[in-house]
Amino acid sequence: MKTIKTITKIIWIILLVLMVITLFMGGFMPLFSIAFGFLFLYYLIIYILILVFYNQTQKTYKYFICLLLIIPIIFTLIDFETFFDFLLQTVHLDMK
Repeated sequence: MKTIKTITKIIWIILLVLMVITLFMGGFMPLFSIAFGFLFLYYLIIYILILVFYNQTQKTYKYFICLLLIIPIIFTLIDFETFFDFLLQTVHLDMK
């Protein structure tokens, strides 16, 4: 569980840096900042779950948290554009 906690912190730092960098870029890059912000909140929820289940000895919690940790990474590797569209469903752009 300690390694999962460390991996979550590393992903946090990477997403925070990406979120801040893309926020200050021009054009459509702030949209990426919104997507990175959603992922940052997702991994924050996973980190809170790790803190809640940290002292639990059941392996089902550990496997569940590992699955939650890996799902966005797998979807990103399969098709980044679809995953990006999924994260930004509520943002409507009119390209006229």
